[in-house]
Amino acid sequence: MNRKLIIIKSLAIALACTSLSCGKLEFLKNEQPEAVDAGSNLKGMTFADFLKIDHSSDLTNLNLYADAIKKAGLTEFLNQPENYTVLFLTNQAVNNMVGSLGYTNLNDVPTIILKNILSDQIFKGRLRSFDLAIGETKKFETINGSFIYYTRSSNSTNEYVLTANNSTELTSPPATIRSQNLEFKNGIAHVTDQFTFYKLKDAVPDAPSGSVGAQTDVINVTKDLFIQNGTANRNKNFNNTTSIDMKNSNGKDVSVDRMGLFQFPLTTPSFGNKIGLAKINFYVYFTGLASSLTAYAGADTNFDETTVTWMTAPTYDRISLANISLTAGQTGWITMDVTSLVSQLYGSNKTFLNILMNHNNDNFVKIYPREFDSGKFKAYLSISSPPATILTFGNATALNVSAKDGFAKLTTTQLKMNGAEDRNISYIVNKIPTNGYLVKYGIPLPVNASFSQTDLTNGSIRYLYSGTGNADEIIVEAKDNNGGFYTTPLKITVNIQ
Repeated sequence: MNRKLIIIKSLAIALACTSLSCGKLEFLKNEQPEAVDAGSNLKGMTFADFLKIDHSSDLTNLNLYADAIKKAGLTEFLNQPENYTVLFLTNQAVNNMVGSLGYTNLNDVPTIILKNILSDQIFKGRLRSFDLAIGETKKFETINGSFIYYTRSSNSTNEYVLTANNSTELTSPPATIRSQNLEFKNGIAHVTDQFTFYKLKDAVPDAPSGSVGAQTDVINVTKDLFIQNGTANRNKNFNNTTSIDMKNSNGKDVSVDRMGLFQFPLTTPSFGNKIGLAKINFYVYFTGLASSLTAYAGADTNFDETTVTWMTAPTYDRISLANISLTAGQTGWITMDVTSLVSQLYGSNKTFLNILMNHNNDNFVKIYPREFDSGKFKAYLSISSPPATILTFGNATALNVSAKDGFAKLTTTQLKMNGAEDRNISYIVNKIPTNGYLVKYGIPLPVNASFSQTDLTNGSIRYLYSGTGNADEIIVEAKDNNGGFYTTPLKITVNIQ
């Protein structure tokens, strides 16, 4: 048998196995007498050597990842002799990544965006699951200056459960490692079916103080229910008039996972097209354990609340839209700021807003639907006109970007307003770059998207250079937590050096 085929077949068996305690390959052998163990074969290959092999017809499910690495221009980097730890993404994870980046197909993703997000999965040094103690989490700086977390935990059958980005500091979805500790000549690979990336919890602005605009429109929810996963439930409709249940098993038992699904019509604001604040409001009547409740932007897909199921519900952006912490036993009205998304939807002439919602604990959080108690507790979207701002100008100076590096962080050195705490200052994108991309945690920001001054302080905002031109510009509007806009837009000149 061809030696290359032996390597692929042996690795495919390893990647398909989920019950190995450490995911080590040294004892996996092909049935052919001339075969050598997969571990030895991998140890003689670099990451690049392995990814250059055609995986389109084997069981590894890594052919799209190989294509992504090639398109991103990272092949030669992964051929270096230095030791790295790399998170390999299966085809399912790559497709999730492409969708999260805002594209339909891998070929549509610009090279620099792909390179930036994949570099977030690579750090220098070797990490194996048994290098961590049970319950230990370590944070590693990636090759492009971001971070990735690895956590080892245990369950009743496996003391080497490894996850990436499973941290209370993050709102990005964690990724369970399907196959771990794959030893290559130049490092360690771990394989996952889930796309994850470094995304800190968004800074929650303070509640508005004083005037929040001369006028506020209230738009009541028109569709609300929960959807449930699991073989017995994912094709069932759970619309009812008494409760919207949310529960998250965090992968332990998907049959109990439930998400809230809501739709709000986007009627024309009575005060014009400039929105100061937009907030979704829900009444929580039951909270079990302390939780972080998270809202996600649903796709612009209509649905029938009397028939929709987990399988037919609108897809949703895995990047959280807003989140709020709930204490155990908390009840009452909760509010989430969705100004950026609502502004984008109005700017695109959309007619409704879909929201999906869940939380991070294996316990119930329950919300009243619109029919309960004659609608007394129905969810609603509030949209306010902008008041006078409390902000004063700080600075707006040029951003210098190295053409060789291909990116630079946008920080308060280049863009800063005064008059409020960082968490209470946001920037609305008026004009996106033409020779590159403005990204938040690697995700491209479109016109009308927003980021906070805290994001600038945290280094979460970057300019990615597409490789053409020697100058660019970004134009934003500054806004305070009351919804007041600074008088003039702010322009950041980008110098490519």
